[in-house]
Amino acid sequence: MQASAEPGAAEDTVKGRIPDAAQQRTPKKLPIPRLPTSSLKSNQQRTARACAACRTRKTKCDGRKPVCRQCSRLDLDCYYAGSKRERQQLELDTVRFRATAYETLLRDIISESNRMDIKPIEEIISKHFQGNPEAFSTLMAARSLSDQHLQQPHPGISLARMHLTLASNRASSTQPLQDCPLVQTSNIGHWTDLVDNTTASHLLSLYFTWDNPTWHLIDQEMFLRDLESGRTRFCSSLLVHALLFFGCVIAIPSFSYHLARITDRREEKVLGEKLYSALQRLWNIEKEITCLPTAQSSIMIGLLCCTFGIDRMGTSYIMHGATLCRQLGLHQEQPSFLQDDIDREADSVSRCHKLISWAVFDVQALAAQVYRKKSAWKEPPSVSFSETEAAALDEGDEWSPYPFLNPIFRPFVHTAARARGGLVVIVNDIAIFALKFPDSPMNQEDWEYGFQLYEKLLDWRASLPSVVTPDENTSPHILILHMYYHATVVSLCELFNLYSDSTNTPINTEFDTQGLKLQAMSAIGSLILLFQTCHGFKSLPVVMLHYFCAAGVHSISQLRPQDPKWSLVLESCVVGLWHMSLGWGRLCTAFLRTIELVLKATKPDVSLISPKVRAVMQQLNTNRWTATDVKSLAADYVVYHVPNSKGQGAAAGPQHQAHGLQSLIYAMDEHSLG
Repeated sequence: MQASAEPGAAEDTVKGRIPDAAQQRTPKKLPIPRLPTSSLKSNQQRTARACAACRTRKTKCDGRKPVCRQCSRLDLDCYYAGSKRERQQLELDTVRFRATAYETLLRDIISESNRMDIKPIEEIISKHFQGNPEAFSTLMAARSLSDQHLQQPHPGISLARMHLTLASNRASSTQPLQDCPLVQTSNIGHWTDLVDNTTASHLLSLYFTWDNPTWHLIDQEMFLRDLESGRTRFCSSLLVHALLFFGCVIAIPSFSYHLARITDRREEKVLGEKLYSALQRLWNIEKEITCLPTAQSSIMIGLLCCTFGIDRMGTSYIMHGATLCRQLGLHQEQPSFLQDDIDREADSVSRCHKLISWAVFDVQALAAQVYRKKSAWKEPPSVSFSETEAAALDEGDEWSPYPFLNPIFRPFVHTAARARGGLVVIVNDIAIFALKFPDSPMNQEDWEYGFQLYEKLLDWRASLPSVVTPDENTSPHILILHMYYHATVVSLCELFNLYSDSTNTPINTEFDTQGLKLQAMSAIGSLILLFQTCHGFKSLPVVMLHYFCAAGVHSISQLRPQDPKWSLVLESCVVGLWHMSLGWGRLCTAFLRTIELVLKATKPDVSLISPKVRAVMQQLNTNRWTATDVKSLAADYVVYHVPNSKGQGAAAGPQHQAHGLQSLIYAMDEHSLG
């Protein structure tokens, strides 16, 4: 019977032992009932991978993604590290990268020590080599960096290279760099074999950070989407090469890979030449394709030609691209070529359409104004951002001067683009009005219309939201926007200063064109000084060429001991053009030559010319200006503010004439100006 079972029998049975006689005489014990195992516990699976926060805190993790329960409850950052093998591979790759970086750095040091005959460095290297010859044998047998670069399939233009340069020469700069490019691409090989993904990401980041915010010719989101997918609605090989070339040119003055030798830009120059050659080849292949990337590429090629000092060709490319955009219906409310995308990405396509259409209208209006050409678009686009829409798109956006981490700005890109559109409408009207002269005499109606345009400019300035004014926002594109405003005032006033005479000048104290021009030029000078203070000359949007030239030439006539501002403006313009000449080349050099010739013609007090200006002019005479540069110019760029003869610059009328850049340099270069 079960009741007569000896105490411990159940326990021994459980333990697998047979009870003996002694055990049978012990007091009886009852087994403790066990609770059945919970079905939930029995079916519970172990978490395959805990998040990094739970792993660090050694707490149980339920493995939920994107945020586990523990991190959600404690409001912790939740992320999942790779497997042990993945982490080991990452650590190995990191060690390999560092080893390669250190070897590159050492080779550079060795190359420099050999070139400069630095004995202490050679002795340190020899000491380490003798202590561990096997480890250093490959390094010591390697050729110099300059030889290696010629063998590399892709130039070493990258953010990582910048980090290495900065680490090797901390004394030259303490400004931190970004950890990775702002723009990332993994499919550049589909479009070009001249660069790898690392270089392309870096160059595209430079373009979209510095030049694109001025004119949003390229919508970053749509372009990168097609770049990665291989689609051609917003991307093409031609456009990719154009953007890479712009990025390469921006990279040259932005950060020298050899900090001690800022003009050593061999890699950038080699890559730039390859990209430009490919750009020319691809243009002949793709120019007949009627699509948005072709139109955008045509405008960008036009901007490049203008910076090369051949603006007669450049403006034709710009106007061709603008005309092509009109043929595509970009100025209309619903272009047919965008309808396929609107069904799937209505908000993105709408934003893209508004940004690009106004950018095209903007660039062609500027070209028409500066180079006295007929506008390709007589009216502005029929679509635009509302104030509410622009503010919503700007929410949370930040801008930093890539490749540097700081300073950080709230750029208000869409609000600024909306405001700029209002200014561009007036610029386009002025460009059309200017073509009347000098063929037609200026009359009273012209003065009245000019005053109406000036009042529109004042109303535009008064209507700006505070977030896009220099008092609150010193982002580069905001400062450039206000330079554009004041330059437009100058352009309008100069029409009347140049083409009116004392017989038809109305008495209107509110429209004193000579006085208003001087006020506007003073404002441009102040904005240039502010730009230099906030951003230096690390990277400069291409349009700064225009403002440096205009302010630089004007500053010469304003040099006075009692007003040191203009000496500073002249220095900023000359140094800015010098930095830009490292990348943009001939037009910068021509502008510097223009400033030099005007200095010689006006002969200001030498004490008012800073040592930096004199040093740049000395370099210009010895290394930077040749007869080939003169012969290669085909530039109609108008240089105002240059009198026919000394002492007549303050007067209005025929004696104060505008000179085209090419004709001015041709005329003055042939004469000794002392």
